[in-house]
Amino acid sequence: MIEKINWYKNWFNSPFYPILYHNRDARDARLFLDNLLEHLAVHPDSKILDLACGRGRHSIYMNRKGYDVSGLDMSKSSILEASQNINSKLRFLVGDMRFIPFDAQFDYVLNLFTSFGYFEDNADHLRTLQSIKKALKPGGRFVLDFFNAHKLAKNLVEQETKEVQGIQFQITRNLVDHKIRKQIEFEYDGSDYYFEECVEAFTLDDFKSLFKDIGFEIQSCFGDYELNPYNEEESERIIIVAQS
Repeated sequence: MIEKINWYKNWFNSPFYPILYHNRDARDARLFLDNLLEHLAVHPDSKILDLACGRGRHSIYMNRKGYDVSGLDMSKSSILEASQNINSKLRFLVGDMRFIPFDAQFDYVLNLFTSFGYFEDNADHLRTLQSIKKALKPGGRFVLDFFNAHKLAKNLVEQETKEVQGIQFQITRNLVDHKIRKQIEFEYDGSDYYFEECVEAFTLDDFKSLFKDIGFEIQSCFGDYELNPYNEEESERIIIVAQS
């Protein structure tokens, strides 16, 4: 069994990760970014860090809109794929969100599609926020997009089978120790595979406390990609805009 502390390294670098999540909607991503960039009134000369950028779908789209974007992710395989799109205003690098290698470089840091809460030790979540604050210019803004853990826990699908590209993914979900855990099992080419996802079930109150500890001031909070107001019972997402 894979050590839980390393689940994100093993799973995100796996060739099966993009297979399972192949249907993530690029149209939704574009809609969200269009709404977000307009709300933030992002200046054309702004520098943006897409933190935990994956294969770069958000970074690439923002760059196509003319922005200077850097994407950082721990997954070497994801960065290798994303780097096929580099240009003078788009670059990608492998790195750990707890130790972002920039100091006061960015006007905006975006952490999208629940790319936070991966660590077993809460000190690492605080370390990540500190690293983000350090990477921002004075007065820069941080955007966090996270699932609404309250609604997700109430509507948790505990067992599910997904067939993708001929692979039968057996998925089990549960809420344990304030974490949403997902076990992913399947057989491929005669071998059995097991992966796990484990994300801290942060609520809005949890984020308010974390942000206060680091010195982020929350400016607004939305509940979906159309930027409607957040509602604990109904909203799919928690989208926070904070200023350093």
